[in-house]
Amino acid sequence: MSEPVDSPRNDLSLFELLRFLSRHKAVLAIYIVIFTTAAGVLAFALKPKYRAEVVVSPADSSSGLGELGGQLGGLASLAGINLGGGGGKKSDEALEYLRSRTFTAGFIQRHALMPILFAKKWDSGRSQWRDADDAPTIAEGVAKFSKKVRQIAEDKRTGIVTVSIVWSDRVAAADWANWLIAEADKALRDRASAEQNRSIEYLKSEAAQTSTVEIGNAISKLMETELKNAMVARTRDAYAFKVVDPAVAADPKDRDSPNKPLIVVMGTALGFVVGVIVTAVRQNRYGQR
Repeated sequence: MSEPVDSPRNDLSLFELLRFLSRHKAVLAIYIVIFTTAAGVLAFALKPKYRAEVVVSPADSSSGLGELGGQLGGLASLAGINLGGGGGKKSDEALEYLRSRTFTAGFIQRHALMPILFAKKWDSGRSQWRDADDAPTIAEGVAKFSKKVRQIAEDKRTGIVTVSIVWSDRVAAADWANWLIAEADKALRDRASAEQNRSIEYLKSEAAQTSTVEIGNAISKLMETELKNAMVARTRDAYAFKVVDPAVAADPKDRDSPNKPLIVVMGTALGFVVGVIVTAVRQNRYGQR
């Protein structure tokens, strides 16, 4: 049986790599300069964006009617009154409302943000879309705002929520962040007040019809508590979101993006890699040394 013939080694040693780079350093330098320059131009051409953050704590908006659950649980359920603590659920609902498409669409429309979000498609001189057939829809506005402009982060341990707005106008970014919280809180307050009013009207109707003293007393207590809750919802500063730290306009130098040094470094690295690949292909194809 014949012995296998040793094949030439094709492994590229570190010394050979250094020799290769040294022989072609002029070509590599050209690619590095080209890509570094292009990256630098791109970094300074990109419009800077700023971040504004408002920190909030979900307010305790639970009804606090748990103590009456045993006395009038069924009646309260029919009236649409939550007898459990439900603080966590209320907070989750408030946060989901802040993220909701309905609220976001309303916010965009109330503040006429569509021409701002799609500035390239808007003709400010004529106050109309450049191409009426290609005008962005409110659904596209909601998608862009939710994915690229607004960010919501929740600390599950503490319940603290940070709402961020990333935009090219640092003052507008701070305004939008603060407006989002204020308007969401007001909408949730109005919704709760309407629900409480319906509950109170229902309890009044039941109280007028009942002939049992015990149930009548329980209804009176339940109505008293609902009236107190309605008063609190209308008078306190924060219903669903308590602002811990309002958003302020970022410093002009405090950009969220682009990261200019990083872009330039990545351009330099890309130029080196492309230079090595092109040089290696040429050498392999034409047998250049």
